[in-house]
Amino acid sequence: MKKIAPFMVLLAGILWGSNGIFVRLLADSGLNSFERAAIKVSIAAFVGFVLIYITDRKKLQVDRQDLIWFMLAGAFGIFGFNVAYTACINLVGMGTASVLIYLMPAIVTIYSCLFLKEKFTAVKGLSLILNLAGCALVSGILSDSHFDLMGVLAGIFTAFCYAFLNIMISTRLKKYDALTRTFYPTLGAAICSFVYVMLFSEHGKIITVLSSRPQYILICTLWALTNAVCTCYLINTALNYIDVVKVSMLSTFEPVAAVLFGTILFKEKIDIYGIIGVIMVVISLIIPELKKKDTE
Repeated sequence: MKKIAPFMVLLAGILWGSNGIFVRLLADSGLNSFERAAIKVSIAAFVGFVLIYITDRKKLQVDRQDLIWFMLAGAFGIFGFNVAYTACINLVGMGTASVLIYLMPAIVTIYSCLFLKEKFTAVKGLSLILNLAGCALVSGILSDSHFDLMGVLAGIFTAFCYAFLNIMISTRLKKYDALTRTFYPTLGAAICSFVYVMLFSEHGKIITVLSSRPQYILICTLWALTNAVCTCYLINTALNYIDVVKVSMLSTFEPVAAVLFGTILFKEKIDIYGIIGVIMVVISLIIPELKKKDTE
C-alpha cells in the first residue's frame, strides 16, 4: 500500500482538478458559491455516514476531546477554506488566489521541521520553489494579478486553513480510520455551511432550486462524491503511509489537472507560461523521488 500511496494523492489531485467541471454545470443554477459548497459538503457528510453505518459502526466512535478537533478541522480546514478562498478570488482574481493556496506545502514543511523534527533539506527547498513557481505560471498570475492587501491576507489564511486540515488529520487524529477522518471534518463543514446559509441566504432558495431542477441534485451528488468523499478518503488513506509534507506537495498537482481538464474538455487555451508551469510542477514532484532512489 505504501508504494501506491503517492498515486492515491495524485488521483485526489486529479479529482480536485475536476472541480471546475461541476462549477460550470451549476453556473446557471442561481446558487452562489457558498450555497453550492453547502450542498456539496452536506451530501458528502451524509454519504460518509452511510458508508460507516453499513461497513462498521464502531468507526463512528471517537474520543470526546477528539470530536472537538474533528469539528475544528471541518470548520477551519473545509468551511473556512471555502469562505476565505471565495473572498480572495473576489479581491485579487483566480490566478493570484490559486498561487496563494499553494503556500500550503511551505506552511506544512515549516510546521514539520519545527514541531515534528523533520529535516529541511536542499531537495525539499528546491522542490518547494519549483512547485510554487509552477503553480504560479499554471494559474495565469502573470496576466491576472493585481495587488490588494486584504485579498492577499485572505489567500494566506486560505493556505493556513488547508494546512491546518492536513496537519490535524496526520497528527492528532491519525489514530482513526480513514473513513472516520473523512466523515467528521465534512460533518463539521456541513454544520458551518448550514448555519451560514440560514443566516445569509434567501430562505428556502436551495430547496426551491433543487426541487425545480432535479438534474442539479445528480450533479451535486457526483460533485460531492468526487471532490469531497473520494478525495478526502484517498488523502486520509495515503497519510497512513507517507508523511504530510509529501502529501501536501503531491496534492499541488490539482491546478495542473484543472488546466488539463479545461484544455481537453472546454477547449481553453494554455499559453507557453502554463506549459512551463505544468513541467515545473511535475519536476518538483519527481525530484524527491529521484533523490530517494539515489540514497537507497
